[in-house]
Amino acid sequence: MGPPERRITAAALGVDASAMEPIRPDGTPEAVARLAGGVAHDLNNALLPLRAYGEIAQRMTDRGEDPSAEIGEMLAAADRATALMRELLAFAGEVVHRPELVDLNELVAASKAGAAVSIHPEPVLVLADRALLESVLATLSGIAQGVAELRVSCAAPAARLVVHSAALELDDETRAHLFEPFVVGGLALAGAQGIVTQSGGTIAVESAPAGGTAFVIELPLASGEGRAQPEPLRAMEAASLVVLLVEDDDAVRSSIERMLASDGYTVVTAANGEDAVLLAGEVRADLVLTDVAMRGLNGRETAERILETQPALPVLFMSGYTDDAALRRSVGDRVTPFLQKPFGAEDLTRAIADVLR
Repeated sequence: MGPPERRITAAALGVDASAMEPIRPDGTPEAVARLAGGVAHDLNNALLPLRAYGEIAQRMTDRGEDPSAEIGEMLAAADRATALMRELLAFAGEVVHRPELVDLNELVAASKAGAAVSIHPEPVLVLADRALLESVLATLSGIAQGVAELRVSCAAPAARLVVHSAALELDDETRAHLFEPFVVGGLALAGAQGIVTQSGGTIAVESAPAGGTAFVIELPLASGEGRAQPEPLRAMEAASLVVLLVEDDDAVRSSIERMLASDGYTVVTAANGEDAVLLAGEVRADLVLTDVAMRGLNGRETAERILETQPALPVLFMSGYTDDAALRRSVGDRVTPFLQKPFGAEDLTRAIADVLR
């Protein structure tokens, strides 16, 4: 006997007909109001445990107790907030992609998201961000709860990935608004659509011939050799490297400095672009790590000034924005790598390894 049918309607989701109207009585587009309210709700839910466990950890430290478990909860809450922001950027079509060749067969086989997996007899290669595709698959599997089947197929020029659940039924009203934020799955489903679209593909929801619902992703087929993800530099390698860190926010600069130092890097810091240019002439840096949006000289201008005298010096941009004009252009005759804030220590060290290797 198969799983019980789950018929999702607008009413069951707590979304009445008025919530589906495009304009509210006060003139605010309903989707915008729902987006703002939903983001505030989810972000506050992430920030509350972050603050609460931080205070508890501080008290435990004062008493000489081990706050490791509380620190773990803080990191989990920070991850929730980070995921929300990335979903918001994905929905807006502004998420930063790090494309590589991905075999959808391998991605699906490793996901363990479906009760049945059907893969193509040959590799099905697409050029996409592996981590983002994994998040899309996790989102669809979570929405479908009780995924019956994952199928990979291809017919040039497109690769197709189907997430099918016989237990999930959507009414027409919900289906029409499914990819709008906070209708189903918070921002995750809307973000999944943004990720797929930015990867050059499409995502649709269909009634499956055998019953239930199928999410269908189509992506352009790719060929050639992929680029492997770099491993972090070993401690001995890092210890011999000097990073010139340029960041005008004191708290952000301090936290990044400590992350770098904990991995063994020697760090020289500058609070603005002007100071960075002076320091670059005084110290032998192996890498410039600079924020993009800064008061005075911005990151791109800072890099250009430094590269006038040290043209071979590697530069890594970082920013909380994704639409900075500086990110869309090269510096001099090179394309400059970019690291999206917020990031963790492993993200940072991998990005540095990517630039230096």
